Amino acid sequence: MPTLSEYAKLSNDLLINGVFEHIVTESQLAEHLNFESFEGNALKYNRENALPTASTYSVGSTWEDTEPTYTAKSASLAIVGVQSPLDRYVLQTRSDQQSQEAVLYAGMAKSLARKIEDLVITGEPETVTTEFEGLDSLCRADTRMMAMDDGVVDGAGAAETELTIDRLDAMIDLVTGTPDALIMNKTMRRKLTSISRASGSGFLSTERNSFGRRVTYYNDTPIVIDDFITDAEQYNAASTWPSSTATTIYAARFGRENQGHSIIHNGAVMTPDIQNVGIKEKANENLYRMVVYIQAVLWSAKRVAALGGIDSAA
Repeated sequence: MPTLSEYAKLSNDLLINGVFEHIVTESQLAEHLNFESFEGNALKYNRENALPTASTYSVGSTWEDTEPTYTAKSASLAIVGVQSPLDRYVLQTRSDQQSQEAVLYAGMAKSLARKIEDLVITGEPETVTTEFEGLDSLCRADTRMMAMDDGVVDGAGAAETELTIDRLDAMIDLVTGTPDALIMNKTMRRKLTSISRASGSGFLSTERNSFGRRVTYYNDTPIVIDDFITDAEQYNAASTWPSSTATTIYAARFGRENQGHSIIHNGAVMTPDIQNVGIKEKANENLYRMVVYIQAVLWSAKRVAALGGIDSAA
């Protein structure tokens, strides 16, 4: 827990401005994510499998019935939260200029927001059962990851391989419609920039978005930087990747209206359930908890894709 001297530093700060606004604008991914609220603790939905078949007919022809098919899916909410104590002496004596509760809530909110962003990419319920499903896990589960080494859509492949534009374009083409974003880490953005300079093709451009942030575009698709995408990806298969220097690039559409990726939740994500648990039995401290109930779903698997096994060290 913070020391008294650390609490004293916070007491001297007069203002904390725009905590939640800072969280949103700090994260490049947050502005693209789609959030959808619902009642209950699990969502059952039908994922489109095949459309009815259209055909041509002449006058008087016998028409054939065709029906769409669907795959029933279910997504249960995961619990993501943070719990922190606050010394009651500090609460009473160091709240003269700055509410110590407000300072604590600000730190808890930032921690919670960053954990959610981490899990949007890395959530692995196959390994940690309490996590919600991340993009990496969703792509592998629905066979939407292309291997960088051979271009086969069957996972990350068997060896880290240097990124090529042809392979990246092939992965993007797996997404039905134009992706809303390409999600990668800074290593891959540097690699794309390097390839662009070497080829002189000019497929990268930049402009400022509504938050005033400079955004790089690849063929008019925004590149979203996410620092939780590792350069040492194991792909949940240590036998295949014993000492990996691999990373992944994701392409995705977002929102139910696009049949893409959505974050479902019970309650408002940006105003989480804040609980004053009470006074700790064996310490002169109040205990606070901040919780959200959340899960990720793909309305259609064809709206996401990934390129795995890219050599981040090359």
